[in-house]
Amino acid sequence: MKTELKFKGSRDYLHSTDFYTWLSTAVCDENQIVTKLIFKQLIHRQCEVLLGQGAAGVEENIVGAVQFLDKNTRECISGVIVETATPVDESYPFDEDALVKDAEIVASQQQITASCRNDCTTVELVVALTKKLHNTLFSLNKGKWLVGQLNFSDELPIVYESVSIKTARMMQNKFSINDVIIDGKRFGTVQFIVGE
Repeated sequence: MKTELKFKGSRDYLHSTDFYTWLSTAVCDENQIVTKLIFKQLIHRQCEVLLGQGAAGVEENIVGAVQFLDKNTRECISGVIVETATPVDESYPFDEDALVKDAEIVASQQQITASCRNDCTTVELVVALTKKLHNTLFSLNKGKWLVGQLNFSDELPIVYESVSIKTARMMQNKFSINDVIIDGKRFGTVQFIVGE
């Protein structure tokens, strides 16, 4: 399957949340969920997702990996994300700061919490909160915080009361593992890395 994604806001790379949403809606079967999404670098062109045997032997232009879980059979299907030569021709407006402007940070717990938002997907809020937490508590002199990996044990809810991100581990202020907690339930982790 090939992506037809747009740049988010003023970015010149494709955003992790758009990949997650596309994989969840266009690639997953009805009983599947995205449990792991790994990014090896910033992605500037459209991609192709190769699953199972189709991914075997592919070595060039791999920019990420994905894993799906069948909720009924518990079978996992893995694949790779391959960047193609097809350019991204469009962008769409996105104000990430507006999503998290009222979020509450508790520095002593390395945690940020926001209430339900109707103007974004749950994964967009998860990533925006993680970014705000990092830019506030773990600011950088060089580079910027980027999503390296999304790991979810269950499907992210559409309706919820609150979303919290809690930094569980920070390594040399360059790599972090952050718990995703929605209405008190842990749904997985977001791993952030420093990139250029």
